[in-house]
Amino acid sequence: MLRAQRAAGRLAHAYCLIGEEGVGKTAVARALAEELLLGEGQPTRLEVHPDFWCDDRPEAISIDEIRFHPERGAPAHDQSLQQFLSLKPFVAPLRVALLANAERMTEAAQNCLLKTLEEPPPNTVLVLTTAYPDHLLSTCLSRCQLIALSPVGRPALAEFIKGRHDNEAEAEALAGLAHGRPGWAVRALTDRDWALRLDRWADELAALVFEDADGVLSYAARFGQGPQAEMRVIASDALRGFTAFLRDAMLLRAGLLRPMPPARQASLEAWIARVPADQVRAALAAAQRTQLLIDQNVNPRLAMEIMLLDLRVTRPK
Repeated sequence: MLRAQRAAGRLAHAYCLIGEEGVGKTAVARALAEELLLGEGQPTRLEVHPDFWCDDRPEAISIDEIRFHPERGAPAHDQSLQQFLSLKPFVAPLRVALLANAERMTEAAQNCLLKTLEEPPPNTVLVLTTAYPDHLLSTCLSRCQLIALSPVGRPALAEFIKGRHDNEAEAEALAGLAHGRPGWAVRALTDRDWALRLDRWADELAALVFEDADGVLSYAARFGQGPQAEMRVIASDALRGFTAFLRDAMLLRAGLLRPMPPARQASLEAWIARVPADQVRAALAAAQRTQLLIDQNVNPRLAMEIMLLDLRVTRPK
């Protein structure tokens, strides 16, 4: 569809790619940027292209990264998004900006971006990506062309993983854990420590559901033992692991979970035997809500304390 729009000269001024984390939204956005910017006489990589702007950091996006404010400047970029888009293309026919995980924007930043979406500069394409479109202002979404990316089918994903991993049994197990998300699978393959860390966070946070208040507060204190920006990244990792665990728990309870490593399945079965179904759903919603709050610069220790205290269930007698 994107190639057809390009061939017809009808590219939208702004797109918003929607789909689960790790499904490939940013990969598609970068592929579009490569087709628009790279070519004969152009730099060979997006990272050094003067007509490409990208923000794919885990930190929250403040208004200074968005608004045109040359005397102050953008903390994480040479130019803010609006400064970048206001300039004429340097070497390419147009300028392309990618704002990944756009739900990281504060409300002030989103309202500032709205002006750009309403009056886009000529010869520019802005691509947003998000796994949480309901966390963006409806006014921003309505001014973008929305493209939803669906999870990849398990057979195709398994073949994708096997092409990058020579252990067929492990590739099949990884396909079961990835839930149709190629990006998640690639990161798990290339960063084993990350995958193990997510599993460890999931086990620890799931166990806190049965802990007393003092135990919860003592555990949550670790999310306040360092610079807040660093603690936000750590808390986000913890929530991603916990969210994956909760989703698997819901699928297992519904009888929809595909085969997965026996140890993981045994852990899930033992946990859901002690937790009411409504509590699992509430926990998943709370984990996603807490992730949004942390993305928007809420104190990570406070956000985790509130979530974990609310999720406790009565210990079985």
